[in-house]
Amino acid sequence: MSVTVEKALQLIEAMSRSGAPIGISQLGRDLALNKSTVYRLVDTLVRHGYAEQDPETGRYGLTVKLWEMGNGAIRGMGLRQRARPLLEREAARTGEATLLGIVQGREALIIDKADSLHPLQIVSPLGSRVSLTSSSLGRALLAFQPAPMIEALMQGFVPPTPHGIQTPAQLAEALAQVRADGVARSVDEWQVGVAGVAAPVRDAHGLAVGAFCITGPSSRIGGDRMLELARHCRDAAAEVSALLGHRG
Repeated sequence: MSVTVEKALQLIEAMSRSGAPIGISQLGRDLALNKSTVYRLVDTLVRHGYAEQDPETGRYGLTVKLWEMGNGAIRGMGLRQRARPLLEREAARTGEATLLGIVQGREALIIDKADSLHPLQIVSPLGSRVSLTSSSLGRALLAFQPAPMIEALMQGFVPPTPHGIQTPAQLAEALAQVRADGVARSVDEWQVGVAGVAAPVRDAHGLAVGAFCITGPSSRIGGDRMLELARHCRDAAAEVSALLGHRG
């Protein structure tokens, strides 16, 4: 392991153990590191949102970002395990690729997938990210996020292609439609040539913890085919939600 990474992890653990904001000098004594080294490490954590400085005392404490990441990982593991059979089933039924995604920062992260049966297909590697505003997978997630997050993404919205939603007002309407219909659609918006439908997956508390997506070339997905895939997607997402304890 890198010495710097090891020191950073030790620092995070020390800050966590303190239970309250802690000073640079105390961290240096606890970890047997000089103050300049500790300051550089803490400054890196602050710049990336993992720590913050108390403006009154000047001491440093961890933010909830690590908790959010861990919580997301736990949800993601249970979600992925339960969704896997449905991903494979719908890929076989529809012939199109299926994706499972979660919110990660300001994007949607693909945590599992089942490939299309067609020679011409959309390649979406595990761990890749797509737009929360300009993809069906993203909008199925974004529509159910807290209002401040939605507002921030709307203010910074820039359409990646000249197709589909082009303004924040149109995006607001589309998200309202997702909440009404329970499904998001996109054609040539995230990338020209790519179409998809997606529906939110909910946990036992009713929270949208993921999204189930069916995607393929826009030349193959449109009209009645889009409506058919939307039904498949909603049904599959509902089944995964039920496996997570949702009773909506």
